[in-house]
Amino acid sequence: MKRLLLFTLVLFTYTFSQAADTTKVLFIGNSFTATYDVPQIVKGFADAAGLPMVIASHMPGGISVADVSQGTMAHMNNPIVFDMIRSNNWDYVVLQDNQGRFVDGGGIFPNPAQSPVIAGHMKIRDSVRANNSCSRMLLFSGWAWKSGYPGLGDGKKLITNIYENYQVLNTSAQEIISPIGAAWLCAITQVPSIDLWGPDEAHQSMEGSYITAAVIFSSIYRMNTETVMFGNGMDTAIARKLRRIAYETVSDSIKPTKLSSYIPTLTYIGSTLTAPTGFTKYQWFKNNTLLATTTTNTYIITPGSTDCYQVMVTNNNGCKQRSALVCKPTTGINNIYDQEQISISPNPANDYIVVNYIKNDQPFSYSIISLSGSVVMKGTIDSGNTPINIGALTAGTYYISINTINEIKHVRFIKQ
Repeated sequence: MKRLLLFTLVLFTYTFSQAADTTKVLFIGNSFTATYDVPQIVKGFADAAGLPMVIASHMPGGISVADVSQGTMAHMNNPIVFDMIRSNNWDYVVLQDNQGRFVDGGGIFPNPAQSPVIAGHMKIRDSVRANNSCSRMLLFSGWAWKSGYPGLGDGKKLITNIYENYQVLNTSAQEIISPIGAAWLCAITQVPSIDLWGPDEAHQSMEGSYITAAVIFSSIYRMNTETVMFGNGMDTAIARKLRRIAYETVSDSIKPTKLSSYIPTLTYIGSTLTAPTGFTKYQWFKNNTLLATTTTNTYIITPGSTDCYQVMVTNNNGCKQRSALVCKPTTGINNIYDQEQISISPNPANDYIVVNYIKNDQPFSYSIISLSGSVVMKGTIDSGNTPINIGALTAGTYYISINTINEIKHVRFIKQ
């Protein structure tokens, strides 16, 4: 099948921002990365969180990883790309390909004579690893045309295909997928007032670039992006919703994206934090503030009602890994909405859930949303004490959106 290029902007950047003692991130892409300057928005999140970051970017419009017709402009053949890889000890390399190469369902890629997609990614991955064995690649699993493509489905279906095909690619690459498209699907349902696509229905709007950057930031730092007060000039409430969706999408997809392979598992029992053994250094953080640097894998803390913890571990080769956040109190899973006085019990659940809400005397409507962004249940109940029957749902992770008289709240739960 002949594929249309998704890119119309002709942009070429080779830019650097410099800082000391930072996380270093290289972006390789095209106009989908360049539109509204996604790398700079990612850095904006880092700056707002007090996390210094160095960025560099190569984003020529219309260029793909491996399209044969592009010759030495294709990323896998471009000396500029490999010079940039060797120019710094990058912690992360974000690689964005022509998403049209991923829109077929069932793991179907173009004929290698046209575009050797997997081989191209592997060539760049091998260069990244040779330059810095600690470096990790983030594979840009994004979106395609808003109206879809004949015979392949609408825009939502193409996003699903892209995500699934990146998982096929990653059986070879063994890197980290940044689940951008998955976050788009959730935002389309949860924030219907905004359009993530721009006027050409291929490139993204400002909101689309914002949630894309938030997903990349969350993939790197695993911290609660909702609490990072950086709106990039957007409406404050909309920006916060998009940050929340980005963080939850990354948190809920660490296995299919293989992020779980590159982060330590931090557990919290009583007042003891425990990380895996076998590392040379452990840096313990509370609410993004360093508590202590130790050589032991446990740390005793004074529990607080809304505190969140992380550990940064260092292995024998000097490679660092940052855990996901562990927040307390929880009800079965980490719940970033405890401060908003809403939770679900039991969680995980089998047949019924109850919404525990401070205003339990108020009636409210609700929607239950799958990870793909589809509304699977709707209803209205008189109070938060009324059980909701979820017995017909398949096992997995869901969001419930609570609509009260004055506000909308969201929380996720697990159906066993």
